[in-house]
Amino acid sequence: MSIQPATLLIVDDDSVTRLLLSKVLSSAGYPILSASNGREGLSLYMQQRPQLVLMDVTMPVMDGYAATRAIRQFETEHSVPILMLTALDDVESIDRAFEAGATDFITKPIHWHLLTQRIKYALRAAQIEEALWQRQTALDFVQTLAKLGYWEWDVLNDRITGSDATFVLFDVPFDSELNLEGFLSRVKFEDKPMIHRLLSELSKGQSQLQGSCRVTVHDGSTRYIEFLGQAEFDHQGALRKISGSVQDLSRLHQAESLIAYQNHHDALTGLPNRNHALETLSRHLQQNSQSLCAVLVLDIDRFKQLNHHHGQSYGDRLLQALAQRLKHLLREGDYVARLSSDEFCLVIRNLQALDELTSLLKRLQTHLQQPFILEQQEHFLSFSIGISLAPQDGTQAEALINQAHLAREHAKQQGGNQTWYFSTQMNQGNSQNLILENALRTALKKAQMEVYYQPQVDAQTLKPCGAEALIRWHHPELGQIPPSLFIPLAETIGLIGDLGQQVMQHAVEQANRWYLAGFPLRIGINLSGRQFNQNNLMQDLQMVLANTELPAKLVDLEITESLAMSDPSRTKQQLKSLKALGASISIDDFGTGYSSLAYLQSFPIDTLKIDRSFVINLQTSAGQTIVSTIIAMAHALGLEVIAEGIETQAQQDFLQAKGCHIFQGYKFGKPMPAEAFFAWLTEREAPNVTSPQRIAQ
Repeated sequence: MSIQPATLLIVDDDSVTRLLLSKVLSSAGYPILSASNGREGLSLYMQQRPQLVLMDVTMPVMDGYAATRAIRQFETEHSVPILMLTALDDVESIDRAFEAGATDFITKPIHWHLLTQRIKYALRAAQIEEALWQRQTALDFVQTLAKLGYWEWDVLNDRITGSDATFVLFDVPFDSELNLEGFLSRVKFEDKPMIHRLLSELSKGQSQLQGSCRVTVHDGSTRYIEFLGQAEFDHQGALRKISGSVQDLSRLHQAESLIAYQNHHDALTGLPNRNHALETLSRHLQQNSQSLCAVLVLDIDRFKQLNHHHGQSYGDRLLQALAQRLKHLLREGDYVARLSSDEFCLVIRNLQALDELTSLLKRLQTHLQQPFILEQQEHFLSFSIGISLAPQDGTQAEALINQAHLAREHAKQQGGNQTWYFSTQMNQGNSQNLILENALRTALKKAQMEVYYQPQVDAQTLKPCGAEALIRWHHPELGQIPPSLFIPLAETIGLIGDLGQQVMQHAVEQANRWYLAGFPLRIGINLSGRQFNQNNLMQDLQMVLANTELPAKLVDLEITESLAMSDPSRTKQQLKSLKALGASISIDDFGTGYSSLAYLQSFPIDTLKIDRSFVINLQTSAGQTIVSTIIAMAHALGLEVIAEGIETQAQQDFLQAKGCHIFQGYKFGKPMPAEAFFAWLTEREAPNVTSPQRIAQ
């Protein structure tokens, strides 16, 4: 079988150089691709995946350094050789080339007789490196499956290094200056003396280390870690270095008890789970087929928003508090279970009459209206409750729970904070959901969605400087469908990625039109969790940018704080890839979820967006303190600050005084279609619009 020759990509803005390189290298048997600037070359690389790149340094649109960095961020499976072509022979330029990721450099004028040999050996070295990479990848994959990592402690300099898996297991961000105490910062306090005792024994001449500890990660859960180590000593017998491994044995540690427990109980609340509820209700209905029994399904109104604003830890503690309250409210013989997320099921058994159920419901609602105390603060909640009755509505456990679920959904559709009994008419609601789902699929397929744009203005001059892209859906028959309805539906049925891609495509193309008209506006684009975590996000953005003249720095990609912290290591890598294209990064809804300052400092972000919930509360001293702290922290980190939800002059004055950079809110403009936004823009600003400092750079 013949071996296909390697394809080469030539990226150079000089047409004569491209032509000469193509002739020389094609005569040597290499298929050739060529591009006249870095952006075009990056697109060709992503589409064709050549085996070697010849990259000029000085080019328009995107220079060779930036294009090389972007290729290195895009690569996931191999390291393509990149030979930099430069007429510059100073050491600084050569250093920049290698820092950007170049494999080697070739100075102009080109020595044509040696060029093919340089390429031949670069390709051979790449093949060797590829084989080594594949072996390392396989090893890393096995270690990941085994939750295994390696570590090394330089005792003399008190520095910890190791594999990515090690820092993930101990839930600390990697830092070249990380010392032992920092590395062990999340180890449970009572386990640290044992670790220090083992290290002390090594200092006395023992060569091997073995032990285990518990690590409390940022979501509150506990990991059980086993560690091994081998000591190295200097000629005087002093401890010099310890190298070893760590492994997460949490699953083994918990396996036996966890299997038995999870079969019938919810791990978070300790309540019986859905399987247990079905078994218990079925058994009761079989034994008491004629007695009156009520099945209640309830959930917390707007629980997803509460979780989004306060963080998952808050939501978990809230569910635990609710579970305890429900247990204490029920009569002896009644039953409560957690079905899923914030959904609970109550079974009221052996009722004598509906009046008895009515009385119990009043008692239940009275107690649920009382505040929940979390972190010494009162939190008032409302609930949607659905009820089905046996034997009137049926005698099958699963059917009764489903009917109560439908009644609960009806209560929620009526605005929440209500109680509804099941009726046969509610089954019609299922068909309405299917209609909406089919309509959403059609709207995406036929591009019926429209992107609206909410203005952003410079906080000091109040001149336009950008816009946030927001999706809107006007159905020809159903009318205006609110985002709060169709976006969760898109997430549920797996269409949120397609929806996000459409928004990105339209928003970048529209921003490019404004840019060509003389309005260099930043465009804010929200990324969903599914879109952010997809492997081809960098390529999708590059393909959109490649068809425009829009500078990548005007594309401001927004991810929520909760999304950023869900997997910090992956977040950091994904953000680096997007930054390599030149895009800007914002943390949206900042302050509403859990964040680690250590991780925040390590993320390559440009902007913090203050959530509108904080802006609304600026009339209170607590609200002012929170916003002032966020802005001061952003200034200290060299980050830009955007405030959302500004509606009053008082809010504007306060934020201006604190040094906020950009304003967004109804005071300056509601979300509007592109044509209306352009009219709004031209009324307020001539072309070459004044932009914040970061955009102008």
